[in-house]
Amino acid sequence: MLTLRSNLILTSQDLPLTVYTVGTERQPPITRLHGFSAKQVLLTLNGHGQFRCLGEDKWDILAPGSLLFIPDSLPHEYMPQGTSPWHVGYVTYLEKEPGISTGLGYEHDCLYFEPQDTKRIYALIEKIWQHSGPDYDRWVTAETMFALLMEMNRQTQPKHVDAQKRPIHYRDKVVDRATRFIHDHLQREITVAELATYVGYSTKQLLRLFVNVYGTTPLQYLLRVRMQTAATLLEQHPSMPIQEVAALVGMEPVYFSRIFKKINGTSPSGYRLGGK
Repeated sequence: MLTLRSNLILTSQDLPLTVYTVGTERQPPITRLHGFSAKQVLLTLNGHGQFRCLGEDKWDILAPGSLLFIPDSLPHEYMPQGTSPWHVGYVTYLEKEPGISTGLGYEHDCLYFEPQDTKRIYALIEKIWQHSGPDYDRWVTAETMFALLMEMNRQTQPKHVDAQKRPIHYRDKVVDRATRFIHDHLQREITVAELATYVGYSTKQLLRLFVNVYGTTPLQYLLRVRMQTAATLLEQHPSMPIQEVAALVGMEPVYFSRIFKKINGTSPSGYRLGGK
């Protein structure tokens, strides 16, 4: 067992992040009404635990090898499931300024997933522990903590992971990436297959996620964005030819005019003249 080590007294203000506590333990039941003051990473070593945010009815089951990220100040509770001991490895850390975790995909929601390589995760936690407490090295612990976050991020990427086993938070990010691609490439011919390949999902999975998040398909979303963008171009650039507007939103002029009229009740030229 790696007994608790803390670097609280030695917290550095000149590093972007600082390890607060690290260790392994037989986890007792804990309820935090106001959350924890630092961000937490928990790796289930053996046994089973259960976790939920306060106010929720559903418990997430933490099986051996599962990893849990808990943001700071989020009220929550966790405890062993059943009568068997629940052993965990953990590390908590503080950020000098918000942003590092957000940039890596860890924002204000809990993130639960099953990493592909738990040995690598544990090795990084162990290295942080070795350089904490009486042997504290702020540079090594900060560097290794960042490596741990990067490793967690890498192990949640689409490759080799069943979409249904990915965290909900990550699946939302997939839809965000797809919509960003759409907005950045309106002038291109975009297919659902191309979008699915870009985000690492099958076409069927991406369709389902889009409907869950936006209540529409990717192509319907694309058409809506194209029409909204075209309307803005017509309003803000009164001298821009209709053919150029169509090209900028990735559509053939005749088809563009027909669809625009169908959606807006007037032709692009009529819209520009005030028939909107």
